[in-house]
Amino acid sequence: MSTQLTQNLNDTSRVGADLTRLREAAGLKQSQVAATLGVDTSRVSRIETGQHVPDESEVGKIAQAIGRPEALEYATFAASSWSHIPKPGFWHPSRTDLHQAEKLFAKLSEFDQRQQKTDGPKAQANLHRESLMRAVEFLTDTNHSIAFVGEIGVGKSTAICGITGLLLPPDPKAAASLSKRVVLETGAGRVTLCEVHLRSEGKTSFGLLVSPQPQEEVFRCVSDFCSSIIDIFHGLNGNPTVENESRGVSEELNKAIRNMAKLARTPGKSPDGKPIRIDPAMALAKACNGNLAELTAEVLKRMRLDQRTSTEFRFEATDLVAGLRQLRDLFASVNKGLLPDVSLPRRIDLIVPIHLLGERPFNVRVIDTKGIDDTAIRPDIRAYLDDPRTVTVLCSGFRNAPDMTLRLLMENLASTGADKALSERVVLLVLARAQEVSDTQDDVGNRAETAEEGYRIKQDQVSWSLNQVSGAQELPILFLDVLNDDHHAIVEQLAHAVTRLRGLHSKRIGQVGSAIEELIQRHGEEQTRKAQEEVRNRLRIFISQHLSPVSSVHNFHDSLISAARNTNARTVWASTTRKGTWPGMEAYHLLGTGTAIDAQRRTQPLFASLDGLLENMLGDTELDPACDYLNELRRNIPTWRERFLNEATISGREIYRAELFVDEPVWSECVNYWGQKDKYGYRNRIADCLKKWCETRPNLAKATERHIQSAWRDCFLRPLALLCDAVDLLSANQEAVSDSVEEFVEASSPR
Repeated sequence: MSTQLTQNLNDTSRVGADLTRLREAAGLKQSQVAATLGVDTSRVSRIETGQHVPDESEVGKIAQAIGRPEALEYATFAASSWSHIPKPGFWHPSRTDLHQAEKLFAKLSEFDQRQQKTDGPKAQANLHRESLMRAVEFLTDTNHSIAFVGEIGVGKSTAICGITGLLLPPDPKAAASLSKRVVLETGAGRVTLCEVHLRSEGKTSFGLLVSPQPQEEVFRCVSDFCSSIIDIFHGLNGNPTVENESRGVSEELNKAIRNMAKLARTPGKSPDGKPIRIDPAMALAKACNGNLAELTAEVLKRMRLDQRTSTEFRFEATDLVAGLRQLRDLFASVNKGLLPDVSLPRRIDLIVPIHLLGERPFNVRVIDTKGIDDTAIRPDIRAYLDDPRTVTVLCSGFRNAPDMTLRLLMENLASTGADKALSERVVLLVLARAQEVSDTQDDVGNRAETAEEGYRIKQDQVSWSLNQVSGAQELPILFLDVLNDDHHAIVEQLAHAVTRLRGLHSKRIGQVGSAIEELIQRHGEEQTRKAQEEVRNRLRIFISQHLSPVSSVHNFHDSLISAARNTNARTVWASTTRKGTWPGMEAYHLLGTGTAIDAQRRTQPLFASLDGLLENMLGDTELDPACDYLNELRRNIPTWRERFLNEATISGREIYRAELFVDEPVWSECVNYWGQKDKYGYRNRIADCLKKWCETRPNLAKATERHIQSAWRDCFLRPLALLCDAVDLLSANQEAVSDSVEEFVEASSPR
């Protein structure tokens, strides 16, 4: 047996499985292959089951016996040696691209052995190697996610079920509403308790996995719920709630806690016969004399959290419809808090035995994010938008598409420098109803006569709106009426979005390959040397002129203060009771966002200036020998920019978190503002309190600014300087950077 064959394939059992697949694709039996080879059928059987691993020669003979071009290609592939990146399987969707990358790495390795007169060629080779490795790492992994984001009640859960095949067939004997046919529990909004992940597994396997909330968060949720009960209890005695809002939890969480504590509201009648809703929680509050601590303790006791330890439910079902019905009922019970052994879920995973987007050469997980209640500027949503492997589907209602919540989200992405993510990894899904589509009118008032015409008119309107947002001009716009449209068409478009994402990285390998070929072929040429020397000189001048970003234009804490003033009071209160960690208004995420906005505004003109410089050099015929090098440099700038902004974001978030999270007095002060009666307003008091806290801590602004300066130097200037022998400029700039930080703090301190 060939050692190299087993080493390259990394899994000896895979050889047999591959040969089985090739034989079956050719429509041959084991006996037919064995007869052609002149061996006993049992030998072919042992090879296919992995009991015997053939050497390269035998693999080649089996491939010849199968006879198809694909089998012959497999024999060549199996015998090939990969030294620079892990060898993928033969069926890997990006095998050809990865093989090209392997050959390019070999060329770079050979080039590294050449004697160089300057560091320039070595720096170029390293630039190409890093670009190549990023593409390889992306393509090697075949796992992707599609995350659906939208307002509460927009219909994204129903759309997900229709798109992924989790829609039960209608009962011909008894018509059922659409909400009764979906596996994910839906209704008129505020139904799904937490984020839901859908994934495929096996041919008959169904499952539900619960990731429970930490006990501390369960306690806080119960306390919030009880606070709302106490507010109502006292409100009945003449004490109004703050800004016409009450403390408490979302309606879906309210239902779950009530069910877990056996405090579900039930219909009843008043003494005069009028229908009322009987609320056991109010009766319990009365029994506790309106004492919050006593009520919270009683509700927690009733929930019996120590017994709620089950997190996994699995079952087999050969009948798909029957299995989906069982899964639907199980999900509804967990989502409503009806199972006595399951705690409050932070996330629910549903496992189904169907391909969510049909059979694809990549694996897809579909994510139903928590509905947007107040703002989409949330850390969970941003994490999916920042994930290079995730396609984010922004779901909007038809009439106001794109709705204001999504517009603000897209504008936030642009203002924080994430417009690349918006243009590459985001899709807008407009969810329609037949009546809405037929009511669509063109500019002169003509109504659409067909759904296609209604979609076309609406698409023009949506496109105009998207053109106002940086990075959103080319956003794919999809339309779906779950009841009437072809779900298969949407499936294909979403699958295409993933394929397109992978295609961008396949294309990068080709682009890097061209730059590597130029580097190798033109290395040592006098004309090339002069062109690259001129490029380096011009880049050195740029670096010397932009060693530091311009002065700050946006307070790091402005986003947090704005959110405190404009988010609903209940959400603000929930955040203050959790020391700023409530997802609906996550203080530290907002501080990081504010830092990113400032960093983006300060440096965008510099990036634009560099891009203009590179464009001018590409138009200079004397620099043609450096054309591929310049193009590759230009393609790397967005990556360096992204790293810089990411570092700035993390710095602002974590530097402020380190002091703000542990400052018990400021959070206690914020919590105590609830219930104070004045015209100034609860949210304004919270905003002013947090603003004062930030402004009286210039050390935090100074530390953040220092990290921004460092990120600018390390993430952007340094890789550029390495390419033009300008690292000396960075070390000489250290003292100037310290002075600029001091000037920044002085300018930003409150007067």
